[in-house]
Amino acid sequence: MRTYTCLVTDNRYSVPTLSFYLTTDQERARELARRDLAANPHHTAFEVRDGDRLLFVEDRQALSG
Repeated sequence: MRTYTCLVTDNRYSVPTLSFYLTTDQERARELARRDLAANPHHTAFEVRDGDRLLFVEDRQALSG
């Protein structure tokens, strides 16, 4: 298992929220980020990192387009 760091952009707050995914791999982390975006209409983007390395950003506009 790996721990992925997430910075969640929420349209209600000016500072991103820090959260973590404990999962098997990067693709599972991407799936969880997309699921979280779909589940919460206030979340606008997820920046997912492995340590200090940016892996990907999922945002609401990309999911709907």
